[in-house]
Amino acid sequence: MMMKRMTILFLLMTSAVAAQQPVPGHYEGVASCVNSGCHGSTEPFNTTRILQNEYYTWLNSDRHAQAYNILFNDRSARVARNMRLKGKAYQEAVCLDCHTTNVPARLVSGKVDLEDGIQCEACHGPASGWRAEHTMAGWTHEQSVARGMTDLRSLPIRASGCLSCHLGNSTKEVDHELIASGHPILAFELDNYTETMPPHWRRGKDTVTAGTHGARAFAVGQSAAFSQSLDNLAHHARGEKWPEFSDMSCINCHHSLESSGWRQERGWPGRAGLPSWSPQHWAVLRLLVNRANPSTRAQLDNDVQLIASRVARMNDTNGVIQAATDAKRIIDGVTPQIAALSWREDDVRALMRTIAGDTGFLLTSDVHSAEQTALALQSLAAALTRSNPRLLKSPMTAAIDALFEEIKNRERYEPARFVQKLAALRGTL
Repeated sequence: MMMKRMTILFLLMTSAVAAQQPVPGHYEGVASCVNSGCHGSTEPFNTTRILQNEYYTWLNSDRHAQAYNILFNDRSARVARNMRLKGKAYQEAVCLDCHTTNVPARLVSGKVDLEDGIQCEACHGPASGWRAEHTMAGWTHEQSVARGMTDLRSLPIRASGCLSCHLGNSTKEVDHELIASGHPILAFELDNYTETMPPHWRRGKDTVTAGTHGARAFAVGQSAAFSQSLDNLAHHARGEKWPEFSDMSCINCHHSLESSGWRQERGWPGRAGLPSWSPQHWAVLRLLVNRANPSTRAQLDNDVQLIASRVARMNDTNGVIQAATDAKRIIDGVTPQIAALSWREDDVRALMRTIAGDTGFLLTSDVHSAEQTALALQSLAAALTRSNPRLLKSPMTAAIDALFEEIKNRERYEPARFVQKLAALRGTL
């Protein structure tokens, strides 16, 4: 009898301890990170590799912290009304999934408030499995990743996380219905957008060749965006909403017939007037692929042409799926080679000159491709200016600013003018 009681007591104690153990994959909420000895200091510390003021940087300066509040403005109300949503923008999953850390209640162990917007765990992963342990002596980053932390040191993983909202995936995206309802058209470039955030990390000493920032991050981000866009295209073709016009160039349909004669003069890649797939995510990547694996570049050029022709017909969904899947497989295979490219200062300048001289492609492409070109050049220039701040006041920087002036108003974009500004930039390099 005594043995039976001891066994029961042991089982009860074991159950109680197990019940207290955090379950990996659950969200604890931003409040779990803000202790002043963790990430809640008001000033950065210089005693560890962690600044420890990450929370205040995010709260006071990071636009992700304000993402939820945007859903209360007039534009968001208009989008919700045009979408015929049942609730307000700040109540609907189609908005909350990207503007907040909107996770199922069954995965919340702490307190996750929608008002916190894109909080720590949205990027760093649900913290229940590693929050208590990751400060322990001897605990490694790899152990945290195994317990649910997102490995943001991996460029493909970081890019995928950012792109899940800034480009979209199979569960959430800014599609043509949202754009037509008034949502802004999204643009994104990994290193450019990362570096314009207020950094809550310590910058590496060599920002041109740094493994997780700078030119290497730009290059891997380009590959990841193209891969994800192909995934999205195949997903759209499998769905009920095909054709999905957010995959296509806006200018083919949205332009003034009276004042846009250059479209007729340049001609059309296929039959005149057909909607065309936007090559924006191939615009710069093709030049990176050419450097990493020239034979792959030729193959992908053919695949891109095939995708464009099948998308334009709008009646060959199986063909679109196959072409997008084939191209995605190839680019995913060459991504490690792109990640391994060297990025000395001369390499950065050489690629900038190549991009600035790639006028033929841009003359026959769309404003979104020009936008990606400008973002890429800005990102590469930033890699140079971090090592040489004097370049911030150089003709190179002024020439890149002039590119953004050309695409500030997408409706008034003229390829010939943009190409002229590119030539001016090339002269500064």
